[in-house]
Amino acid sequence: MSEDVVQPLPVVDPALPEDMRALIAREAAAPPSPPWADPGPLTRPARFREGAVHVLAAGFTVAVAGAVAGAAAGLVVAAVILTAYALILCCGRGTHPAMRTLGLLTGVGAPLAVGVWFLSTALADVPAGLPWLLFGCFTALLCADAATGRVRRKPRDYGELVLTAEDVSDADHPRLAAVQRVIVLVERARDEIGDASLDAVRALAVLRDQEWRIASLLARQRELRRAHLRRWQRAASPRVREALKAQREALDTVDGAVRVRVEQITAYGTAVERALEAHREWEQCQEALDSMDEYTDHVASAAFLEGPSSEVGDLSAAAVLARRIRDARVRALAGHPLPHSGPGPSAPEPAAGGDA
Repeated sequence: MSEDVVQPLPVVDPALPEDMRALIAREAAAPPSPPWADPGPLTRPARFREGAVHVLAAGFTVAVAGAVAGAAAGLVVAAVILTAYALILCCGRGTHPAMRTLGLLTGVGAPLAVGVWFLSTALADVPAGLPWLLFGCFTALLCADAATGRVRRKPRDYGELVLTAEDVSDADHPRLAAVQRVIVLVERARDEIGDASLDAVRALAVLRDQEWRIASLLARQRELRRAHLRRWQRAASPRVREALKAQREALDTVDGAVRVRVEQITAYGTAVERALEAHREWEQCQEALDSMDEYTDHVASAAFLEGPSSEVGDLSAAAVLARRIRDARVRALAGHPLPHSGPGPSAPEPAAGGDA
């Protein structure tokens, strides 16, 4: 197994339900946002405080529009605010599903209701309280969203339910990361081999409990090691440092126990990895065996190639015969002079009495 040093992932109390553990781990592993780019409220009271600011801003806008341009303008402004917030609810990532549906209905119904009202009633007949009715709907929608919307938390907001890499000394990161690599390996083996062969469900429960215990122990080890270091640095005499040796020995004992347990878990991970490799090897051999029929059929389809072919032999004989005929014709033509064609000096005639 790889022994690369990596920063360990957040460790969540295994006693929590699986969905809550996944949520806490995901939020704890998210990178921290800078103070000027906070993605949103972190707690329920913060959401209500932010909603109160929105209510005051929207109420002031409706009041100014109604006072300056009349109830009709206030109605239009209130309808626009309500529709815009309804669309925000529909697109928000942390919106409750029921609120998302209600926001969709409100975003469609509010403009239609206001349009029908204006088509059937004169502008001067708009009641002064109608804009405030839409504003009341906006306030109720905002309060319901603040009460049901998902809040984002930081790792410290979960108290003792989660331990992050910052809670563990840097020197202990490789040990905790090694345990987490074994957990990931067992999860992958469960998906590939199945639970029946490895008893992966029980193995994961044991490993996650061991991960939590080791992480808690390492976090406490970090605190005690720092406290011991401070006492050692402030020691007024060698006798004080001699008294502090017992604490150092206790820390070394815990460190050794953690090392032995991590080695045991790593050895189990090595066994799981070998079992996974053997399973993959068996799958590949089985796949090769199952696909052998195709290769057998392929060999059978090439049976006509065994031995010389009479048809190809006849073609070869014909080609040889054609070559011989051409060779005979070339030899026959080579024994006769070629006729002269075209203007040019004629060859001299042989002298009389000479050899023909």
